[in-house]
Amino acid sequence: MRKYATGYGVRVHADDLVTFGETQPILSVLDVAGFEVKNLFLIGRNAHCGQIIVESESRAMNIQAALEPAYKVTVKQRANGDWAADYSRRDPDGSAPNRFITNVVLKDGTVALKDGRVVRREGGGTP
Repeated sequence: MRKYATGYGVRVHADDLVTFGETQPILSVLDVAGFEVKNLFLIGRNAHCGQIIVESESRAMNIQAALEPAYKVTVKQRANGDWAADYSRRDPDGSAPNRFITNVVLKDGTVALKDGRVVRREGGGTP
């Protein structure tokens, strides 16, 4: 996974573990679940969600098994052939809300962000 070890903030650890962002919460969960934390790229978007990239589907499925039901995990193949397990921590009621800001309305009623995209003002400017 060292091929992902580029850029500011990316850290390389023992056993070919590459991390970026807030990773301690998910690393602890994987460790407690008995998952072998090596040869993977862990991207922690925040304390609640992120993505783990591995080289095989079976490893991605093992990540899913280790994290569920506490996390909602979606496994998919990336364009380069690697596999990704997107994870999002579930609330106590079992739901997995979106942890990203997707809509922003200013005090004056102007919509600045809708469905995660910047809304352009008339005249081509941005809010």
